[in-house]
Amino acid sequence: MDCHAQWHRLHEEYFDPHGFRIMLNALVPNLRNVTWLLQKQKKELAGFDEWYPRFQQQSGSSEIMRWVVKSRNRITKEADLELHSELQIVWQQDWLRHVLGTSANFPPRMTVRDILDDVVRRYRPPGGTVTVRRRWVDAALPEWELLDATGEAYAQLSALLAEGHQAAGVQVCDLPVRDVECETAHLKSSGTMPHCMLVAKDDLEAHFDVLKGVQIESYNLTIERDEDGTKLARQRYGKQPEPHTGDPIEAVPWHMSNARLVMEKDGFHQTFAFLYREDKIVQIVTLVFDSQGTKILSFEKLANQMKAMKADGIVVTSESWSAKPTSKEKELGTMLFPPRDRLDRLEALTAYAATRDGRRAGQMSMVTRGPDGQTTCSDPQDAEYAVAHTLAPVLRMWDETGQSAG
Repeated sequence: MDCHAQWHRLHEEYFDPHGFRIMLNALVPNLRNVTWLLQKQKKELAGFDEWYPRFQQQSGSSEIMRWVVKSRNRITKEADLELHSELQIVWQQDWLRHVLGTSANFPPRMTVRDILDDVVRRYRPPGGTVTVRRRWVDAALPEWELLDATGEAYAQLSALLAEGHQAAGVQVCDLPVRDVECETAHLKSSGTMPHCMLVAKDDLEAHFDVLKGVQIESYNLTIERDEDGTKLARQRYGKQPEPHTGDPIEAVPWHMSNARLVMEKDGFHQTFAFLYREDKIVQIVTLVFDSQGTKILSFEKLANQMKAMKADGIVVTSESWSAKPTSKEKELGTMLFPPRDRLDRLEALTAYAATRDGRRAGQMSMVTRGPDGQTTCSDPQDAEYAVAHTLAPVLRMWDETGQSAG
């Protein structure tokens, strides 16, 4: 809980170099102290000789955990970490054109919104969106932003403690809740960062729609599954398809069946993303956007969530526009105008999936509306091409992190 609280204090000091250094110097040794305390009390910990060696083996191959050990020694025995503040500037013209640059010409105390105004004024590109992100990095770990690095270390240690509790037969840790709602004794066994850490990083970046000349934002909402919500869904939508088994590719028909139930009952369908680790759904996300620019931002954020969750597969269900390609488009093998901008567009419902090992699948169901407003979805047809654009940020993330099969 102390490390969790210190992480949030580190986040609060992000634009104060002196305060950020102080909090980082406090957090890193405390992260290291977790394993020291466990080793000191190993005689009182049930099954220690079974679960702790597994963690040692895993942490030995973890770049982050090795950095925590070395950094603690540097902080306590040598000097401060060698911190660098840099700015990432991303120009996203469309789904596939993504240009990343860095700059160190802006003072660390300058907010991302002030920096964004200056970047757009001086380098205004012809279209798309511009995103600026402030990043603190340690010279010994240059590829990792430090909130991500310490959050990842926290997640791995939380999983270690959860395994120790389970071995001792302790299902719930009874330490009292603190004033901050998220600082609880709950331990995630998944080895992924708490949702509060993922959300907190959003205010370290800002986005600008170049054509409209305004700042824009999108929202991804995590859905918590619970029994009450499941009962309400069954009451509203009736009998649901049998639960699926298998990975995201095999699950596409099941997701499409559920999406058709929702579409025909409600007359609309929001954009949902189901994040998988192997054959299990580890998180459900609703993507909220109101333009093409904010839609791209939503999927960029989704890619970051998947990286933090260590997700290796995804299924997306959503409404979409469809249009038949012209003879010229067939000849060129591309769509010159997106279906959303065409007069002959048709309404459709899509479910599409991708996995880290390179597999893709998709289905599309055409939507018709009757004179009284009733909605009908046709039998779905295979449509793998639906994956191509909207999941480009996810596929890029897998490729950049060395997780893609290519």
